[in-house]
Amino acid sequence: MITALLLAAVVAPQSDDPIDAKIAGLVAKVDAAKLEQTVRDLAGFGTRHVLSPTEDPKRGTGAARNYLEAQMRAIADTTGGRMTVTRHEASVPARRLRRNSLPLVNIVATLRGTSDPDRVYVVGGHYDSRNGRGADGVGDAPGANDDGSGTAVAVEVCRVLASTEFAATIVFVCYDGEEQGLLGSDAHAETLAESDVLIDGMITNDIVGNTLGMDGVRRDDYLRCFSYSARGNDSVGRSFARAATRAGRHVDGLRARLVFRGDRYGRGGDHRPFASRGVPAIRLTEPREDYSRQHQNVTERDGKPYADLPDFMDFRYLARVAQLNVSLLAELASAPRCPGRVRARGASQSYDTILQWQSGDAPAYEVVWRDTTAPDWEHAKLLAADDVETRGGVSKTTLIGVCLDDVVVGLRAVAADGSRSRVRTPPEPDAFALRPERGGRGR
Repeated sequence: MITALLLAAVVAPQSDDPIDAKIAGLVAKVDAAKLEQTVRDLAGFGTRHVLSPTEDPKRGTGAARNYLEAQMRAIADTTGGRMTVTRHEASVPARRLRRNSLPLVNIVATLRGTSDPDRVYVVGGHYDSRNGRGADGVGDAPGANDDGSGTAVAVEVCRVLASTEFAATIVFVCYDGEEQGLLGSDAHAETLAESDVLIDGMITNDIVGNTLGMDGVRRDDYLRCFSYSARGNDSVGRSFARAATRAGRHVDGLRARLVFRGDRYGRGGDHRPFASRGVPAIRLTEPREDYSRQHQNVTERDGKPYADLPDFMDFRYLARVAQLNVSLLAELASAPRCPGRVRARGASQSYDTILQWQSGDAPAYEVVWRDTTAPDWEHAKLLAADDVETRGGVSKTTLIGVCLDDVVVGLRAVAADGSRSRVRTPPEPDAFALRPERGGRGR
């Protein structure tokens, strides 16, 4: 039965979203000590460069991938067969290394969903590393923060979520070859696309474990969230990013800060190959990167080792980053599918907004809206049964007194337990006006 809360029509700021006890319980299981151990173990392999040794049991990329696979398989052993672990192997051109064929290995753990296993969420970090010379496969490249931090998050989130059944499938990936041009993630995204996998969201955690900036200021209360959008602020990537800000309500002392840009200037991450294929994808990154240690050779300062080493990281902050990942994935994977095609129009004789969408099997739906200049959703209305009219597979509702010309509206599906999907927005009118064949004529 849908609770009485879900049947009530509520108009409220999104900041008033309640805490979900199940998600809060999962968030509390994140272990900072386990995250630190994973980062230190990865840095302990000396280098994880794609050209480093693959047969040495203690040093190089081969030792690192064996370690990560063992970690994931140990987690899978606790799931009663619900999780499988594989090596996604590919041989791809590596332009930066001037190689026509470079073997790569992504470590992939798949937690299969129950009622909607064909809907998939992907979360990952890249385990390869590099030092000051991009083609150096011999010298030390500990890569603690870049990206031992994100890899450790993927492993820890896998451990926490593996204990729970979700409607949708969650895939946890340790990517290879990111430093050489997003090679591992591109190969993985292509494999999933060729198999017509429905990916409703992809998260890459990359450089997420440091809070002390080069200016000496410590910033530990937010996490940057990058997302691509070809035009406007309501792409599927921005929709996913706004779900990440909402997920922050379960994490004490950390918020996701929206950055309306696909990535940092002149740089890229493992979310890009997914976004380029139309997948909702985001990059999570710490507030201020310390470039003085990033991609640098190990040296000494004040008589101590200096580079991208674990001792410069903030593992309490890293734990909160993992918690935000847990919150976001647990809610979306529990929620119904994102609503299908959504359309909006203004009423002809009033300032009301009429919203239509393809009828689905969600127990309830929620309309959200914001000013066109607002970065995130400002208001939400949970639709009661008599708010929705359904005919011929199309549902319709009217927002009284909400002028469509001045706002952006959207719709999300709501599960019986209150879990929300990401938001689907209708096409902006500008998207039609700018089509050459339409001529952009007003009326």
